Amino acid sequence: MLDINRTVKLVVGALTDREATWQSYLSEAGDWQKTAFLLTGPLIVVSAIVAYLLSLLTSDASMFTAFRPTLMSTLFSIVTGAIGAGVIAFVVSTLAGTFAGKSDFALGLAAITLAFVPGYIGQALVWLPWIGGLLAFGLGIFSLVQLWQIIPLYLEVPGNKRVVHFVLSLIVTIVVMVIISTVLAPVLGGPTAQSPFGSTSQMDNSDPGSGMFSDMNRNAATVAEAEADRYTPPVDGKLTEQQVREYVSVMQTVAEERAAIVERMEKLAEKADEDDRVSAKDLGNMMSGMGEFGALATAEMAAVKANGGNWAEHRWIQESLLMASIQKDTNDTVSHNFSLYEQFAEQLEKNAGW
Repeated sequence: MLDINRTVKLVVGALTDREATWQSYLSEAGDWQKTAFLLTGPLIVVSAIVAYLLSLLTSDASMFTAFRPTLMSTLFSIVTGAIGAGVIAFVVSTLAGTFAGKSDFALGLAAITLAFVPGYIGQALVWLPWIGGLLAFGLGIFSLVQLWQIIPLYLEVPGNKRVVHFVLSLIVTIVVMVIISTVLAPVLGGPTAQSPFGSTSQMDNSDPGSGMFSDMNRNAATVAEAEADRYTPPVDGKLTEQQVREYVSVMQTVAEERAAIVERMEKLAEKADEDDRVSAKDLGNMMSGMGEFGALATAEMAAVKANGGNWAEHRWIQESLLMASIQKDTNDTVSHNFSLYEQFAEQLEKNAGW
C-alpha cells in the first residue's frame, strides 16, 4: 500500500489546498491500514529522520528539548510516534461517539494525520538554527486549529458539542502520552514519547506556574489538601446555624463559578458554530479551558479551602442536611437539623440543586 507519489501529493495538498484534500480523501479514510502506510507512517519516519540529520549539523540544543537525538532515540521516537498517533486517533474517535458523532478509529486516524501534516513538518525542522523551535511551535498550534476544523467533517461531532469534545480529547491524550513518556523514559535514556502534538518532554517539564498545567497542578493540590482534612462531629450530631450558613455560602460561590466556566465555553462553541472558524487565540482559550474543566470537579473543594474551611466538616454538614431533608423528624437530632434545612431550603435548592 506504500505509494510515494500519492503520499507526496497528499502532503502537498494538505499544505496548499487542505479543504479540497480533506474532502477528496474522505472516501478512502475508512481503511486505517491504508492511511497508516500512505500517510501516518511516512510522516512519522521522515520527520524523525530529518530531525536527526539536522541535529547533526547544529551545535545548540532545541528550545523543545535538551536531549540531542541519537540513532537509538530516533528509532524509539518513530515507535512512540506511531503509538501516539494511534492513541490520539482512538481518543478523538471514541469521544466523538460519546458526543453524538462517529466513533470510527479509521476516520479518526485519517483526520489527525491530515490535520497534523504541518505539525510533523515542524518536528522535522525543530533543529534548524535560530528558527527551528519557533517553526515547530507555530506549526503545532496551526495543526491544532486544523484538527478543530476537520473533526466535524470526518467524525461529524455536532456544533454545540465540539468544544467539550475537543478539550476533553486533548486532556485525555496529554494524560495518556505523559504516562507513556514516563514508562518509556528509562528505556529512551532522556528523550520522551512523540506524538503529533509534539514531544511530551515539554508537557512534563512545563512551568507548574503557567497556563493549563498550572490549573491542573492547582486542582491536584486542592484535592490532596482537602482529602487530608479530618473532622470529628459533635456527639449529639446537631448542626449549628453558623455551619449551615457557611455551607450555603460555599455552595453559592461554587454555583457562580461553575456557571461562569460553562458560559465561557458555550460562547466559544456558539462562535465556532456561527462561522465554523477558530483562531489561534480561540484555540488558546480552549487550551486554558482544559484546566477549567478540571476545576468544575474541584470547585467545591477549592471554595471550602479558600475560606479556610475543613472539607471533612463540609461533607458532614452536607450529609446531615440531606439526611434531615429525607427523615425530617425521626428523632431530636434530625428534627433540629431539619429546622435548619427548612430555614435555608430556598438557597440550597438554588445553589446546591436540592
